[in-house]
Parts: sequence; structure tokens; C-alpha cells
Amino acid sequence: MRTLKINLLYNCTAKCSHCRFNCENESPIPTPDFEGSYNIAKALRDAFGLDTVVVLGGEPTIFKEETILLLQRLNSLGVMTRIETNASWARSLEDAMAFLKPLKEMRTNVMFSLDGFHSPYVPIQNVIHAVNACAALEMDFCIESEYLDLSGKKHKIDQVTEDLNRLVSLNTHAHIRKFDGGDFSGNLLFEGGVIFIGRAADRFGDEFSAGRGIPTGPCTAVPWWIGGDIASTDLLILEPGGYLTKGCGIAIGNVYTQDVVEMVEKYDAYSHPVFSVLLKDGPVGLAKMAEAHGYRMKDDYADKCHLCHEARQALKPFFDDVLKPDQHYIK
Repeated sequence: MRTLKINLLYNCTAKCSHCRFNCENESPIPTPDFEGSYNIAKALRDAFGLDTVVVLGGEPTIFKEETILLLQRLNSLGVMTRIETNASWARSLEDAMAFLKPLKEMRTNVMFSLDGFHSPYVPIQNVIHAVNACAALEMDFCIESEYLDLSGKKHKIDQVTEDLNRLVSLNTHAHIRKFDGGDFSGNLLFEGGVIFIGRAADRFGDEFSAGRGIPTGPCTAVPWWIGGDIASTDLLILEPGGYLTKGCGIAIGNVYTQDVVEMVEKYDAYSHPVFSVLLKDGPVGLAKMAEAHGYRMKDDYADKCHLCHEARQALKPFFDDVLKPDQHYIK
């Protein structure tokens, strides 16, 4: 097993319109299960040689001190660590330096979100502070920018994203290069296309569907992580409520009611009631199952994930034990 992503909470300092986890900044904030998260990571490291742990949210730094402590404890296990954050904590260069210093000491990789979806909630100056602090600390980082139309970048949100990246380049001391699929070292800018699940599917799916037809073929991997093959356990995500998933609202099990080592050992995607359909027939297979319950397929979908998202929403009442967590199905 290579990677465990720990999704600490669905609360955020933002409420981005493309968020696949439907994270938001309005609900009461429950305290994440930091101890349980550490114990699961340790069990997976001991049993399967877990290599990397990524901590994310929502926004994990809502619980800043606890998140840093969790990363330190994870680091002590001998695994690589990474945090994904929107830099809302970097209100000044001094704030940014204070937060990043302990991460530098434990060689935790840091990823900052920067795009037109985050900008209404996190000032660009925060990201500039964070990048300049990384430069001062001689600390590698990466920036992730998502686009609704990656090839053309003509949508107004995409144009904001382009402007933001130019501002970061002009106002920071770090050399940032676009990731081209090769070397992972240095300060990287990852440009990716929005995946049309969660809020992105509900807000933008139909807008980007016209003329694209019905996507066919099997679905063998999640699109947001290298090594995210559905049939393997190389990538797993621990979500609030204890659900172990691939990050797309389809549960493998729950660590609060099952032994996690046994769960991973027995995982067989080809016998899973939802993954097995995706591996054989793709999202069209799920949509055909949903048609038996009143769903009607459209002529066009933005991508495979968009079709899968709608089919799973229709199937949720009939597969409620595995179409979890419920957060993925908020409309």
C-alpha cells in the first residue's frame, strides 16, 4: 500500500463551487478524530508498508496545532507526509513562516490551492505570503490550480486563475515551473481539469456537457491521484465518519465498525456491488442500474465522472450501505 489520504473534516474556510467533497464554511465544526487517524495510519504502515500520508480537508488548518502534531506523529512512523491547504492561515509573512517552520523540519510537502474557485474566500496575498515563506525557508512546495476548460482556459473563472498565477509569479521570490509529467522535485504548478462530481457536477456539469455525448468504457482508476487504480489498495482515503474510500463516495468499509487491516486484506473490487460495475461497464453500467429506479440518461455528460455522479445519486437509496459518506450526495 502506497498512499493514505486523511480527509480530516468537511468544514473549510471556503465554499468553492467546484468542491468534490461539498465542503463549506457555514456548519458547526466538529473536532476531527486525530487519534483515530493516526492509529489507522500506523496500522496500515505496520501491516502493508504504507509509504505516504496526505492530510487534507476541508481545510485541515482550522485545527492548526492539532494538524501539525498529527503530521509530526505520522512523520515519526517513517512515512512521507504532505498537507493540502488553501493558505488561509498565511495572513502575513510572519504567520506563514511560523506555520511552515515545523513542516520544514519534518520535510512535509505542502500543496497550496490557487484558482478562481478559492479566490473569493482566500486573498491572493495569503498565497504570496506562503510561497515567499517557503522560499525563505528553502522549502519545496506545489501549487494546484484547477480549470473548468483546461485546454482553452476561456471561462471567466479560468481567466481569474490565470491572473492569480501571474500575480504569484510576479510577487514571489520562488521559481515555479509547470509540472510536465516528469521530475517531481522543486516548486511545481499542477494544472488540472475540474472533475465533475460533487458540487462541480451540480453547478457546472450541464454547462460543459453539450456535444460530448455519453461517455462509455470501463472506469479503472480515480482521476485525482497517480496510482489510484480501483482494483488496488495503493490509494485509500479515510474520511470523516470512518469511511475508507477511493474519494468518490463509494465506501470500502468503515474503520469504526471493522478491523482496517482485515478490511484492506479482503478488499476485492470485482465483488464490490458498485466498483465491480464500474470496472466492467463503467458509469454507463451504473446509469442503466439507475434507470430501473426512474433515472433517465441524458444525451450528453461533461465526463465519465459526471455520469457516475448522477447515477450514484439516483442509486443512493438502494445502495446506501456502500454509497457513503453521505457528504458526497448533498445536492
